Amino acid sequence: MFKFIKKSPFGFIFGAAAIVLLVSPEAREEARKAMVKGTAAVLSFVDQVKNSSFLTPQNPPELLNTSAEPVDEKPLD
Repeated sequence: MFKFIKKSPFGFIFGAAAIVLLVSPEAREEARKAMVKGTAAVLSFVDQVKNSSFLTPQNPPELLNTSAEPVDEKPLD
């Protein structure tokens, strides 16, 4: 089941990290801080994407398919 641990360097790295986290309270505290910062960064990025979305109530999908050129109201002679 865990054959990848023996064959892959990533398995060794993850195993060593797990042992360090089990043994060291300082490592757990630093890992927790890093996870909180990472989560905050991801949530901030998601909020930025939501706020910059083209699909807002003011811009429904039907309006996004129109041409970007302004329409001239005067008829061509």
